Amino acid sequence: MSHVELAEKTARLVSSLIGEYMVKVEAVNWLMVKMARGEITVVQSWRKNMIGIYAAKDGKIGVLSFEAENVEDVVKRLPQLLAKLQPSPFYAPLPEPTGKPVSFRDKAVAEAAATGEVSEKLEELGISELGDAAGKIDFVHRETVLLGSNGAELGYESTSFNGYVRVFRGERSGQWSWTSTRYEPGLARRAMSKAVELAELSAKLPREKIEPGKYRVLLSPMIVGNLVDSIADAANAGMLIFGMSFLQGRKPGDQVFSPSLTIHDKPRDTSLPGFSGFDDEGVATRDKPIVEEGVFKGFLHNSKTAKLLGGETTGNAGWIMPRAFNLEVAPGDMKPGEMLEMLDNGLYLTNNWYTRFQNYLEGLFSTVSRDAAFIVRNGEPVACVERVRIADYMPRIFSSIEAVGSERWQIEWWEVRTPTRAPHMLMKDVNISLPS
Repeated sequence: MSHVELAEKTARLVSSLIGEYMVKVEAVNWLMVKMARGEITVVQSWRKNMIGIYAAKDGKIGVLSFEAENVEDVVKRLPQLLAKLQPSPFYAPLPEPTGKPVSFRDKAVAEAAATGEVSEKLEELGISELGDAAGKIDFVHRETVLLGSNGAELGYESTSFNGYVRVFRGERSGQWSWTSTRYEPGLARRAMSKAVELAELSAKLPREKIEPGKYRVLLSPMIVGNLVDSIADAANAGMLIFGMSFLQGRKPGDQVFSPSLTIHDKPRDTSLPGFSGFDDEGVATRDKPIVEEGVFKGFLHNSKTAKLLGGETTGNAGWIMPRAFNLEVAPGDMKPGEMLEMLDNGLYLTNNWYTRFQNYLEGLFSTVSRDAAFIVRNGEPVACVERVRIADYMPRIFSSIEAVGSERWQIEWWEVRTPTRAPHMLMKDVNISLPS
C-alpha cells in the first residue's frame, strides 16, 4: 500500500468515528551511517510509514503518532481516548486550508536512502582521511501527505543530507555539522575540514585555567545555532501561554536585542531540510522575521494559540504547539579572521551542549562548552581552556553583540534541532562560570 493510499484509508477510518480530524502520513526512507575511530561502524537503513492523527470532539483534543501497523486497532480506540479527556482550552476549529505544495527531491540523496548504496559517496567525502574521528551522516527521503476534515488534501516530497563529525587529536577534539536538502559533498568536506582544523589547533596549544567572570566571547555557528533555537522557542506562542518564554510581556515592535541580530523563519527555503509549503493544519507557510535588527516582530501561532491570544495563525502549526521550520540568522560584515582580531582578548568557544534554563521568564540559562575552546590574546589563540559554562540571560547576551560574521554555516545536529543558517558572533561581558 502506498503512503497516499494509507493516508486515504486512515482518513476514512477516522472520519467514520470523529467529525474533526487531520491525518498526516510520512513515508520515510532513512539511511544512517555511523563512524568511530575514523572507520565506518554502522550502515543501517529504515523504511517507515509514520502516521499522525489529530482528532477533536466536544472541545477535546487527541493527538496520536505511530508506525503504520494495525491502523484499524489504533483508530477504533479514538472515541474511547477522547471520552477520557477534559475539554481543552487550546481547542479551536480547524482553519481553512490555504497551503500549496512546495517540494524538492535530490536524486542522489533519494537513491542513497532507498538503496543503501553509499560506498562511493563515503569515499568521496574522505572519511578515511580524517584519522581518529566519530560522527553520523544521514540520507533521508520523505514523502508527506496531509488530509483533513477541513478539506486539506496536500502532499510534498523532501530530501535531507546532514551530519556531524567529531575529530580527535589525542585528548583534544573539534566538531562541526552540516545540513542540506541536496547531496553536497563540498559542504560536508568543508565541515569535516573545520572539525580537523579545530582539533589540530587545540592539540598544539597548552592548557590554561581561567577564573570565573565576565569575558568577551566569540561564539561559533554551532553555538549560535543552538542559542537561536532557544529564541525561536521563546517566540513560540505556546511557550508564552505556558509561562516559559522570556519574551512574555514583549510586543511586536519592542527593541529586545542588539540591532545586529536578525532571525527569520524560512519555511519556503528549499535549501534547508525543514521547508514546507503548508503547516500541520494545512495553512500556507510564509517566510517571516522573528527578530529584525533587534526588534521583536511577533509570536509564532497556530490556530489554537491565535484564538487564545487574540491573534492570527502565522502558518506555524504543530497541532498543539506552533513551531519554526528553518531558521536563518542575517550575516554581518566581519570576515572569519577579522572576528578573532576584533575579539583581541577573550574566549573562542566552538561547540556546546546541555543548554538548560534556570528561569524561563527571565531567560536565565546555562550551557557547557564542548570540544575545542580557546583563550585568545591579541587576536591569536594561545591556549585551550577546560570546559566552561556560559551562565547568563538570553536577552542580555544577545543585546551585547559587538560583531557578526559574514560567513554562514548550515547547521543541524542534536543540539540544533531546527535546520539553521548561522554566522559567528562576538559578544561582550558574557558571564563565564566553571562546571562543577
